[in-house]
Amino acid sequence: MAKQQVGLVGAVAIGLASMLGAGVFVVFHNAYAITPSGFLWALGLAALVASLNAWSVYSLARQIERPGGIYAYARTYLNPTASFSAGFAFVFGKIGSIAAIALAFNYYVAPGVGFWPAALAIVGMAFINILGIQRTAAVAAVLATITSVYLLTAVGAGVVQSAPMLVLPTPNAAPAIADIFSAAAIFFFAFAGYARVATLGSEVRDARRNIPRAIVVALAFVIALYFGLALVLQKFLGLNLFTDVAPLKTLASQVLPGIPVWVTTAVAVLASLGSVLALLAGVSRTAAIMGEDRELPRFLTVRNSAGSPWFAEVLIAAGAIALVSVGNLTWVIGFSSFSVLFYYAIGHLSVLRQPCGERVFPRFLAVLGVVLCFALMFTVPGPAVPVSVAILLIANGIRVLLRRK
Repeated sequence: MAKQQVGLVGAVAIGLASMLGAGVFVVFHNAYAITPSGFLWALGLAALVASLNAWSVYSLARQIERPGGIYAYARTYLNPTASFSAGFAFVFGKIGSIAAIALAFNYYVAPGVGFWPAALAIVGMAFINILGIQRTAAVAAVLATITSVYLLTAVGAGVVQSAPMLVLPTPNAAPAIADIFSAAAIFFFAFAGYARVATLGSEVRDARRNIPRAIVVALAFVIALYFGLALVLQKFLGLNLFTDVAPLKTLASQVLPGIPVWVTTAVAVLASLGSVLALLAGVSRTAAIMGEDRELPRFLTVRNSAGSPWFAEVLIAAGAIALVSVGNLTWVIGFSSFSVLFYYAIGHLSVLRQPCGERVFPRFLAVLGVVLCFALMFTVPGPAVPVSVAILLIANGIRVLLRRK
């Protein structure tokens, strides 16, 4: 059977589904709780970091079409140790992302009944991925379209309607810089996904052309949508955004009064399923490529007739299900953000090693990207920083010992 591939539309759909997942339904409250007066500044900083990261992936994807994303790029432009660190951080962080999104899915579908609905969601999305990347793209396109239309409708309705009199942060309540960075790290969780399509590599037709274009289209759309949501949420919820753990539900009840609340719940569920679907596709392929390079066990490279790395898919799904049973949502978001920011920092370092003829933007932007990635990494809330650093060091130490043997 011929290897399945997707085109530009499918690639954009996977990128959108990755970003418009459960993250958009939880991060606005979490970020606002950290810094009400620095809320928009934090969103702007996260968007800037995401844009710089996207430009680096854009530059790298134009030259290399091998699956694996920054793991594959660092192997070309840096060294195997940097490549392994990027790949391991991506797999570790994104298993945490899958768990976090599944937890949010559980909250919307069946709060208080245990974790089995989240586990079933992961199993279902893994099964679709195992059937092949074309089915992944088709389902992702449907879910991303539903989510995008609903959120755009809510933003549009919020813009044209008058808001109630609300208490807003006072103008002279200057936000702390550290709080802005910490909130930006939370916001980044909702952006991480625009480059997921890069991990698919040659499974995208004309990969060197379509992957960079898909990244730019998906990210530009989501940045505009998130700023619209942030402004409308502040307009209608004010300081209530500080305590409202499901702000989009509250917003929809005010700006779309004719639409039942269950519709918002259904959209959140579909969005989270789309994000889990795209995450599983990207993470399994990175793990498979690392297996091909003997950086992870070789059995992760086993693929079925549709070209899907089904063994890697199953193991990653199992790891996410295990985390679902013990994970704290806020902390898991922190772990994910830390690992993914580290992953993109290595991407910027890879760009700095590109020859001038290959690099598509000035070097100082890659330098700025490295600095901002590390700045956000080390302001992530919760225990993510020390634990993640320790896990990365242990993983590299085990790798060195195994290679000596």
